[in-house]
Amino acid sequence: MDKDYVFEGGPLGHKSLGELFGKADTLFVYHLMYSTGKERACPRCTSLLDQFQSLKLHVQASGLMTFAIIAKGEYESLIPAIESNNWIWDVYSASGNSFPEDVGVTKGGGLAGAEGMYDYVKPWPSGADGPDNLPGISIFKRDAHGQVYHTYSVFGTALLELVQYNFMFDLTPDGRPAGAPELSFLKHKDAYEYPGEVY
Repeated sequence: MDKDYVFEGGPLGHKSLGELFGKADTLFVYHLMYSTGKERACPRCTSLLDQFQSLKLHVQASGLMTFAIIAKGEYESLIPAIESNNWIWDVYSASGNSFPEDVGVTKGGGLAGAEGMYDYVKPWPSGADGPDNLPGISIFKRDAHGQVYHTYSVFGTALLELVQYNFMFDLTPDGRPAGAPELSFLKHKDAYEYPGEVY
């Protein structure tokens, strides 16, 4: 990566991309679909992050990888999402830099290209309701000299392969839900009606 990106992390302060690694040499970034002015994060994003959250202690104990959530929205606009989801991960805003565009999750250049490509080959959703930000995961590696390399990214429906409830559905006779309409059951955690304890 040849740009000196700086991210805003609220109480975590401002950090460069290299500083997000902490003591680890590998950085796992979840690109959150969240722009300034949105009221809530995407429930698909939050359902996946709920699962990642349960792994935090294990990942942190390894000392091998650091996890960060990065969104294009301004940090102040992310606070409701952080609080309502009880996220314990480090959350940063990239509103002041071109990082989301450069890795292809925000429309307007970089991997997305001027013509607006997503997932390297797919046209960016168009029209008035087309999103400016889409989800993704990127992996970065820092070498002994401090140079940061973008080693991997995955976007869109490929993220479903990381969803644990899909593995559970795969064990059933009907299998996993096939697409967007079938995933309409997904909600934010505080929107479910539980007969017992809310996690």
